[in-house]
Amino acid sequence: MFSSTPSSMSGAGPTSFSQSFEGPRPIFSTFNEQMGTPAKGSSSTTKLFTSPLTTGRTTTVEDIRDTSEDDEEVKDEDDSVFTYTLQDAPIAAGRLRDWQDRKRTLKFRLPPLYNNGIAWIDGKKVDGGDQVLIVPEEMKIFPAEIPDSAFSDEYTKFVIDSHELYRALSDADQIGEPMDLSENILPKYATTFLQILDAARRRIFDERLSEAYVVCHCLFASYFADPGITRAEAIMDWLNQYDPRPTTEETRDIMTTPVPYDEPGFWELVQKLALRGLFFQCSNCLKEAGIPCTDPESKRALQTATSILEAAPKGTKAFEGHRQWRARAIAFGEQCTKLSDAKLRRGLIALANILRGDSDTILALSESWQECTAALFLFHDPAPSRLSEYYQMAVAEFPVDLTVISEAGCAAVIAGDIPKALSVAERLDVCVSAHIADFCDRQRMLDDFYNVETLDLPPFRDWLFVAHAINCCANPGTWFIGAAYLKDTEGTEGLSIIKESITHVYLDTEATLTELLDICKELQFGSEARQIVMAWSKLQLSRNQVGSALEWLDSIGNSLEIRAITWQLLESHLLKGLTLPDAILQRYLVSPHLCPAMIREFIAPYATYFAFKIHLNEGDIVEAAQYLASLIQFAFLPGRFFGALLGELLPLLDRSQPRALPTSELIAIMNSLYQWERDTRKYTEGIQFLAKSLSVMREAADTAEADWRVEYANVSAKEVITLVRSKLVTEVSRAYLEGV
Repeated sequence: MFSSTPSSMSGAGPTSFSQSFEGPRPIFSTFNEQMGTPAKGSSSTTKLFTSPLTTGRTTTVEDIRDTSEDDEEVKDEDDSVFTYTLQDAPIAAGRLRDWQDRKRTLKFRLPPLYNNGIAWIDGKKVDGGDQVLIVPEEMKIFPAEIPDSAFSDEYTKFVIDSHELYRALSDADQIGEPMDLSENILPKYATTFLQILDAARRRIFDERLSEAYVVCHCLFASYFADPGITRAEAIMDWLNQYDPRPTTEETRDIMTTPVPYDEPGFWELVQKLALRGLFFQCSNCLKEAGIPCTDPESKRALQTATSILEAAPKGTKAFEGHRQWRARAIAFGEQCTKLSDAKLRRGLIALANILRGDSDTILALSESWQECTAALFLFHDPAPSRLSEYYQMAVAEFPVDLTVISEAGCAAVIAGDIPKALSVAERLDVCVSAHIADFCDRQRMLDDFYNVETLDLPPFRDWLFVAHAINCCANPGTWFIGAAYLKDTEGTEGLSIIKESITHVYLDTEATLTELLDICKELQFGSEARQIVMAWSKLQLSRNQVGSALEWLDSIGNSLEIRAITWQLLESHLLKGLTLPDAILQRYLVSPHLCPAMIREFIAPYATYFAFKIHLNEGDIVEAAQYLASLIQFAFLPGRFFGALLGELLPLLDRSQPRALPTSELIAIMNSLYQWERDTRKYTEGIQFLAKSLSVMREAADTAEADWRVEYANVSAKEVITLVRSKLVTEVSRAYLEGV
């Protein structure tokens, strides 16, 4: 989040930034971005339409509306609009119109993948004229953000689990035969995905994810049922989980009474259990209801009813036994017409009509199109080709409630409109819809809906996976999953998104870095690889892992950055004193032959200074002086360091100790000093840096040992140079007098 400072403009109020956002970005539905500026006494609202891939571009706000604080609250049609305040906006209360008349506009920029951005005021370009200049009070950067779309930890787990299943299915697809895949593997993996989704919705407690589960379960029941059960059974199982009837409470309230048969709702309970295919529960209710069988016919009819219920065909034998079982139900219904007990007769006849699949009875007893469709499919004729016919009969009596998204999706599934079902699922959850589309694509269910080559459109599956991958790439924990999906899609769009986003991945570990570089190598992203290494090297520098940073920069041949870092090392140590380097850098300083050639070339000045300090601290004055003298005379030494290095000579030129430098070195240093003073720019930079170095020493709480600045901290930079020159002249004279 960018920080903001109070505006100096009086009457300034807050500015709001609004964004229409519904969880992970949808690809079928329009992506709305809204931005407004409601201050105290004034507000503005703007709608912008951008694709998820263009949010990094600057967007200009044109449609700004003013409202006073006395006006009624402006209500947007989209209930999911969120408003964020831009503090201290330089728009006086109620003066938005004046602000606009001065040809001002509000612009904002969001990065390609993340939610935090910036907003600023700019002048509009007047027709036939120049750009209007803004005043200093308006030159402020505001933080701007859209609602957080980051995955929660639980949702991240769902995404990861889904991707692991996707990879396992892809591996199985490559190994197995197509026939085996469609008949055996897909239902198994579909069941596993449904279990993953069910576990996620129970953990997350998200209504939209729960609705997506309903649609997914309906589609899998319709097209990927377990081979051990019929499609009709699978759809009825889905219904009983989606909308369980009768409820446990309803059943208990009747069956726990002394004589359940005498309860007014008993036969309704029996009929509902039968209608929902709950045959054993229905049989047990008849057995335990306390039905008085006053004559042999009634007793025989009741026994026949329970026998038929318990013999209902199940699983792979359902198709073979359904016709015979239905014939028994028809015969049982005719038998019931002869019962003398009117109450028992009516109840058993209704039950028989359900079991034989009588459409009028099922329509009369059903409460929804889902229940009616499932019952007709289970009892009348479980042939898959007749499902659409049953659906049309049901919706003619019970229209689909399109205001419930999951119901609209399930209706599309039952009607066989898979693209519509996928679009509805995508509105609920992109991850779920993408994986549903993947199953459908593997089953070749999407081939006949449109010709991709003719329409020049990506396949449904790829379209949805790109949308899901964009969301994955926007979250640190799932970027690699998003990239994996994008690599599996057709065309160049997926690679473009990877290329755009790969440099934004958070580099938390070296393993992450290695994975990113492997992807760059695979996809031939040379420029992006260099950017990633640069980002990692900067992160290593912030962690004081200079040696590692240099090695990575060497791997991409970035000599300019290596040179800059080595000079920064020298600068830092001249200012703050010598500190212990990291293990890699220390190894290079102690054993230069271990350095890669490029690092060895550029680290030489700092390595020389490091060696000087080590020998100085060890009391080896002569050896220390040799290293320092060679560094001072280095032809490419930046002029800003010259003065500080000259200051390092002061303790070596002390008359109380033996002479540390030979005459030739002293004269060479004096020549270097003369050349430095003649270059005005280098001299000025050197004096300024030396003054800064002395200032750092004056402000330091602790002082390092053997630091010459301790004694000269209160001396000016120019005085230090004068003192060094004087000591050099004295040492040269001393050498001549001593005949050296």
